[in-house]
Amino acid sequence: MPNAYAEENILASKTTAANNIINTESNKKRETAKTQIISAVSTFASNLAGAQRFSRIETVLPQLDPRLRLAPCTLPLETRSTSPHKKIGKFTLKVSCLDQKNWALHVPLELKAYENVVVTTQPIYRGQLLTQQNIIEEEREITRLNQGYFNRSSVALGAIAKRSIPSNKVIRPQFVQPAMLVNKGERIVIQAAIHGLSIKTTGVALTAGGLGDLIQVKNSRTQRIVEGRISAPGQIRISL
Repeated sequence: MPNAYAEENILASKTTAANNIINTESNKKRETAKTQIISAVSTFASNLAGAQRFSRIETVLPQLDPRLRLAPCTLPLETRSTSPHKKIGKFTLKVSCLDQKNWALHVPLELKAYENVVVTTQPIYRGQLLTQQNIIEEEREITRLNQGYFNRSSVALGAIAKRSIPSNKVIRPQFVQPAMLVNKGERIVIQAAIHGLSIKTTGVALTAGGLGDLIQVKNSRTQRIVEGRISAPGQIRISL
């Protein structure tokens, strides 16, 4: 005699399986072109952001027009940027459905990049030295800092402000200049290396300069004028 309890369990299992199939089909129908577009744009943004060196990237997805009426695509959407060489900032993406419906749509996307940059902690005046007391590293959005920035305070320390810089301002390279390590008329050390030997003498600087600058110096012993690069305060290196 059949077990009524077993038959009831079998019937319940079949009903559950049938409901799962119905739910899956229902989910497919509920997937709209809008959700497909947002998913495709999100994937594009994630792939682009993952290939970059910034400490953090924030993605601003598009707000699609609620009046948009497109049929869902049966194929994966094709997504490409209209500015393929652009990596951060505002983009326009062309999203295309390549099945029989054959529709395409242009949508906006924005990637905001963040990086540690050097920022002033107080007002800095023209001619003032950048020190550990007036600059700090902070994470800031650098998407629009097209003219550059310093990402380590050690690079900016010792520079001199070419203009007044407000407090809480990102320091850009054009705001500062290297400190003068050699002044015109100053007696300095001339250092040269030859065959593993280091030779030193003294001279008088004919021009001023900062670290790495090429300047002319008059050798005090020979009275000859030589050129060398400033390697430290009051010192140049020359090539023999």
